[in-house]
Amino acid sequence: MDAETTSSTPVVIAGDIGGTSSRLVLAPLAGDPIAEAAGPGANLRSSGAAALDHLADTVRDVLEAGRRELGEGLEVVAVALGISGAGPARAAEVQSAVAERLTQLGIDPRRILITDDLRTAFLSGGVGDDGLLVLAGTGAVSVRFHDRKAVERRDGMGWLLGDIGSAVWLGRRTVQAVAADLDHRGRRTLLTEALGDLLDLDLRDGLLPPSPTGDTRQDLIRALDDVLPSGSPAALGRFARLPGTLPEDAAAREILDTAIRHVMDTVRALDPDCGLPVVLAGSVLASAGPIHDEVSTGLEADGRTYCTAPTGLPGALQLAREMARAVLL
Repeated sequence: MDAETTSSTPVVIAGDIGGTSSRLVLAPLAGDPIAEAAGPGANLRSSGAAALDHLADTVRDVLEAGRRELGEGLEVVAVALGISGAGPARAAEVQSAVAERLTQLGIDPRRILITDDLRTAFLSGGVGDDGLLVLAGTGAVSVRFHDRKAVERRDGMGWLLGDIGSAVWLGRRTVQAVAADLDHRGRRTLLTEALGDLLDLDLRDGLLPPSPTGDTRQDLIRALDDVLPSGSPAALGRFARLPGTLPEDAAAREILDTAIRHVMDTVRALDPDCGLPVVLAGSVLASAGPIHDEVSTGLEADGRTYCTAPTGLPGALQLAREMARAVLL
């Protein structure tokens, strides 16, 4: 009798890892993914120090889901993760830290490709190897790609130094406008009532429910302390949608106009001849709303071609499968 043999099923793992949330899929070498998992964001700058531990937990979840579908004989041939914040400034650090964690899950570190989420988002647009990526999600950045390589970049400097038009920037500008209203050093704005509704506070008069501190300014400070974990500015993104719900409000309109103008100025600076396709990505630009709609109108008026990439997963899966083919040659 022949000795019993154990067959393995080659698979790849691809991930779109943002500052606020992560999504992973496990897929065969061809065809649709057979398992997926979601988890918290994993940007070292904006998601906190435990970001990569959370990412490892999400990888474990997708592996377990894959084994439930295909059995224990999975062989992870390649992993490709597009990670927010894994650009040149911290690429080596993120690669090493992720490899260390995934090795504990039985994944060969030589089969792990870490890139930033910009490359995977651009590839997800399906426009080829040359073009512009304009991404506004938790962070914000614009990149010109040539032969898949980022050759020119604007912003993407993080919530402290830039990221204009990002969800964190929009949320931060919103709470600043409300603070200025409450402190009588800025214009009155309907954003105050909108933010109060979100926080379950009467920030205007402090009456219903009664002000917890007797001062609506202090109520705002106390509420933000509760909902914004220390060291995690990404949580400001929860307020990003508010200006778009009040485009008639002067303060909200100013925030929206600043973001839209920044996107259009950046696109024109990166491609003054209007010859490159534009990929819009990230939760702010890939979702319906005033910013997406007015940027789209501006691109059309310039005579540009553009598309929307709601997630970087297709690009990450493309990279994982390309890596798997190279490994199996």
